[in-house]
Amino acid sequence: MFGKTQRIFMDYASTTPTDRRVVRAMKPFFASAFHNPSALYTEGVLARKAVNLARKKASQILQVKPAEVIFTGSGTESDNLAIIGSAREIAQNLRKEDKNFRPHVITTNIEHVAVLESFKRLEKEGFDVTYLPVSKEGLIKDSDVEKALRPETILISVMLINNEIGTIFPIRQIGVVIDEYKKKQGRDKDSYPYLHTDASQAPNYLEINADQLNVDLLTLDGSKIYGPKGVGCLMVKSYVPIQSILYGGSHEFKLRPATENVPLIVGFATALEIAQRIRGKEAVRLASLQKYFLRLLQEKVPQAKLNGSFEKRTPNNINICLPGLNAEFAVIQLDALGVACAATTACKNLSDAGGSYVVAALNNGCEKSSLRFTLGRVTTKREITRVVGLISKIAR
Repeated sequence: MFGKTQRIFMDYASTTPTDRRVVRAMKPFFASAFHNPSALYTEGVLARKAVNLARKKASQILQVKPAEVIFTGSGTESDNLAIIGSAREIAQNLRKEDKNFRPHVITTNIEHVAVLESFKRLEKEGFDVTYLPVSKEGLIKDSDVEKALRPETILISVMLINNEIGTIFPIRQIGVVIDEYKKKQGRDKDSYPYLHTDASQAPNYLEINADQLNVDLLTLDGSKIYGPKGVGCLMVKSYVPIQSILYGGSHEFKLRPATENVPLIVGFATALEIAQRIRGKEAVRLASLQKYFLRLLQEKVPQAKLNGSFEKRTPNNINICLPGLNAEFAVIQLDALGVACAATTACKNLSDAGGSYVVAALNNGCEKSSLRFTLGRVTTKREITRVVGLISKIAR
């Protein structure tokens, strides 16, 4: 398809190949065990058992109740449900007491587009939204959230790992700040404001225990963890008021109507198990490759600068600024040379010509001259050597 040149894939933050063990787990449910899990006959009951087992596996990893795991069609859908579904329900409840109540919500300016677009939707519905700016290293502090909190604040959404620059946010500390704020307001821990995190990039490298993270809602995406595309999940604690944003049957505890996609749900849970089991060892391996990439890059392309924090960063992410480079053209050049990388998130509208909004938020002038390389389970030192050599050629 691509000729004789051995291609090198370095865009694992956008998507991952489906693990062969995951494919094996899914295979029976595409044909021989294809049945509707809502059916009452024997085959349907067996399909339901497969869904329930997958839910139990995910809940054990997240350390929550099985009923607090909702399977969706993607990470994007999970973000939409978490933010719009909970914000609408909470606001409706509070407006019963005060019809003039104007709810306030908080997020950051470098969230995934699924989160940012959800908050833009809430703005159109009359919600007051605060977009917290990040530092030059692409981070926020828990104190930034603390300063933004108001009595009207009902929801905060801060990603665990940024998908473009790989920075890791202090989610647990933010949760502590929110808990302290609730105490000052005389509210229970189970009351608003609630904390949501998009943790789609996290399972390959970090533990995702919901209590340890101190979150009320958490998004995951199968396509980021060597699972199938088209499936995700939302962890939502039982005390969080939330309503469906889709309309249909009473599937997924009345929060996500549509016949459950059994093979993809089974695949998602299997991929999540594998990711969490090998994350420690894999993180160490990738950290070594990341350091090698950056050291070699410094030697071959000294003008290259790292975007975002190095200390608080996932081990697979290298996002670099090459001053004067046209990033989109560079992606095409590297593609022709057999390397797949990115200039911005793959989820960004292709008609947008403004470069990376995440890098733009760092205020370093690199939004149109930055490339993202993300490493995966089969990335090798030899591949990195070749890629850096090619970068040095196009950066001249």
